[in-house]
Amino acid sequence: MVKMKTQRNLDSPMHLWAMKNTDIKQNITGFESHLIEQGYEVEKKAKIYLEMYIANKPEYHEIIWQETYSDKKCQVTVDALIYNSNLQSYDLYEIKSSTKIKNKNLEDVTFQFLVLNKLLPINKMYILHLNKDYIRQGDLDLQKLFIANDVTEKIHNLKPTSEEKINDAFQIMQKKSHLGIAACSKPKICPYRDLCHPDLPSLSIYDVPRLHKSKITKLRNNNIISMQEIPDNFELSEKQRAIVSAAKKNCLTVNRGLLKEELKKLIFPLYFLDYETYNSAIPLFDGYSPQQHIVFQYSLHIVEKNDLDLQHYEFLAKQKNDTIFLLESLKQHIGATGSVLVWNKTFEIGRNKEMALRYPAYADFLNDLNNRIYDLADPINKGHYVHPKFKGSWSIKNVLPVMVSNLSYKTLEIQKGDEAMLTWWDLANKNTNHNNDFSPEQQKKAQSLLDYCKLDTLAMVKIWQKFNEL
Repeated sequence: MVKMKTQRNLDSPMHLWAMKNTDIKQNITGFESHLIEQGYEVEKKAKIYLEMYIANKPEYHEIIWQETYSDKKCQVTVDALIYNSNLQSYDLYEIKSSTKIKNKNLEDVTFQFLVLNKLLPINKMYILHLNKDYIRQGDLDLQKLFIANDVTEKIHNLKPTSEEKINDAFQIMQKKSHLGIAACSKPKICPYRDLCHPDLPSLSIYDVPRLHKSKITKLRNNNIISMQEIPDNFELSEKQRAIVSAAKKNCLTVNRGLLKEELKKLIFPLYFLDYETYNSAIPLFDGYSPQQHIVFQYSLHIVEKNDLDLQHYEFLAKQKNDTIFLLESLKQHIGATGSVLVWNKTFEIGRNKEMALRYPAYADFLNDLNNRIYDLADPINKGHYVHPKFKGSWSIKNVLPVMVSNLSYKTLEIQKGDEAMLTWWDLANKNTNHNNDFSPEQQKKAQSLLDYCKLDTLAMVKIWQKFNEL
């Protein structure tokens, strides 16, 4: 039987077959569990919203909540159905904790409609999602927190394609063997890697960044899996070609001239800055919107001049909403001149803009920081410094062990941003000490958070040094 979670894997036929025909279990990470819990919280609020503001009209009667339906071939669980007595039909509501509608959300609703339409009269279909423009002030305003988008027309337009996909899924799941079934195109997150990618080389076509699925299929159809085997005349972007060339040469490729021009942009003192954040689907505090980040930590390394007179400062929030104290601390240590170096400037710039709106007294300071930000990942992202061992990635977790072999996140208790987020949230929720101090056990976790964020900025310092050596 084709189920909702099954049809979501329609773009990965091997996953469909494996879900039906193997006992391989997909492990859920702590972060995924966290997202699921947040989804449940959104559903609880959405139920109240539907009861208070949608189903309160005279023509509406009962709400059928989280009911499962089957047409013997497919099975769906529907978030909410509201019966309209005037039209003698149901309106369907799909609830999402995102702030916008994604294509996969429309596909989910189309799948539900194809099953339900055989069993019940369906009138309108809606996707109920969070309103990104809502800013919490005081108690939650559910009427402003949610937006109900009528997607009925879009769903009807998607019906033919969805029906074809369901039929394809059913046929794939009935096959006796996985041989000949197409593998997924994302081996790094593949839950069935032994089936999809049993003999993947260390540098594969999947390590070419942003390589379109159609091109991956074309290469696979020609039995090309290794990056080194991609033909020289195969159509690639300039950046993709540089990465493939480095893989074929199996050596570092550096455009020293362009790298030098990038480094000339920097003005001393240099401030190497990194934030850690927690984001909640439902805004927890005044001034926050749905899915907006709470900045709970920073690490700052400062290089005053070329002789690497290195200083380090840091801050970790001990309560759930003391970002104001973080800004007080940060402003004490970042002067009025000098470049602010980050890794992936879009993130830090976005957080600074949000904090500037939330704390107007620091708006000038934060806007000035944004004007001085330089993204240290740019030389790699732009292709000025390409190493095959980066595997096409410019993530600092991939770059650091290649460029600075004596530094590694693997030695830390916390090794990823989502782990830091969950650790802090647990810490802040359990810190009920009126003196705002951590217990000895909590202090160990706090130190793990500080160590993780400190390595982020120290890593940038070391990478900047490596660039300068060239």
